[in-house]
Amino acid sequence: MSSISWEKPNYAFLTLWDIDHEFQKSYETYEQWLARYRRKRSTLECFGRKNQDDAVGKALRLGRQVRSLMECGQDAYGQKFEQGDSTCQTVLSAQLLRVQQEIYITLLDCVTSRTPIGIPTDYIITAAKTVRRACLNALRDLYARLLSPSAAPFLPPPRFSVKFCLFALQLQKDRTGAFQTRKVRPHDRHDEREICPHCFTHISVSAHSGLPQYRRLLFQSHIATPNANCSGDHTNQSTFACTSCYKTFHDSYDFLDHVFQKEIDSERSCLRRWSAHWELNQVFMKSDPALVEKCLRNCLKRELTRMQTMKKLDDADAQTKMDSANLSPKRLLNAPPKLHILPKLDKALPAIPSDEF
Repeated sequence: MSSISWEKPNYAFLTLWDIDHEFQKSYETYEQWLARYRRKRSTLECFGRKNQDDAVGKALRLGRQVRSLMECGQDAYGQKFEQGDSTCQTVLSAQLLRVQQEIYITLLDCVTSRTPIGIPTDYIITAAKTVRRACLNALRDLYARLLSPSAAPFLPPPRFSVKFCLFALQLQKDRTGAFQTRKVRPHDRHDEREICPHCFTHISVSAHSGLPQYRRLLFQSHIATPNANCSGDHTNQSTFACTSCYKTFHDSYDFLDHVFQKEIDSERSCLRRWSAHWELNQVFMKSDPALVEKCLRNCLKRELTRMQTMKKLDDADAQTKMDSANLSPKRLLNAPPKLHILPKLDKALPAIPSDEF
């Protein structure tokens, strides 16, 4: 269904190039549709749809803001920014899949249809703008992570439960009732973000052609975001979790595709590993003992490394609290004067406009 290689890591720069290439293919397909059906419409109909057609053509591009931020990141961090990290690559790969499946294939179906089919204009524009916004936010977050790297463990601990939002738990119990929410920008019909009425997180309601109930799936699977507010800041982005494997997703379309693969029982389904059709002897008796021992040693090494890193972080926090406690007013008055030199900021996030497309 997709031409993305999900097994091997991709460079963020190359993934962005693929997204831009898919936008170009979509635009060429859209021009084919115009050349085929615009001549068959009357002059009055063409005049009334001219602005709408131009809006579709303008939306089918990656945008100057994404290119500008990519150039700033290349100048500041070079190959490290071009490669990106796993979080950025996951979000960009999901956007590439959305352009392929929801934009290009939709336009291709309209062109190759034997009967005249109108293009879903609002659907195409909304999907294109959401893809650009997600790419821009992914690059912004990558820039911020490289600007202030943290010493967090490189692998999280095993997760056996997820703390869903209370509104999500309510929807999981009542799977038939309708629910209402507020949009982040009520006057922008092409902004698909909505606000959770309980935790105020922003949920990008990305349409998925294989999941008709995509909106309910997103709201009933999001995790509560602490310190979220009703503003338009992109830091209020939601996180979704699978109820089967407890894997978390930072992108709504990436989560929906995960659910879709599970429903169609594909090879990438998270349930294939625990399928009841497998026999225990078939799974374990044919395993290489040396390989099993190596996997167990790697898991033990990973957990020990994570525990050591967590201990170092706890010790650093304790030392910081002790230093703060020792700075009492009396000691500050008796201490000799010191020359404090302000640290020099070597890099700063470039002034990129907000995600108003």
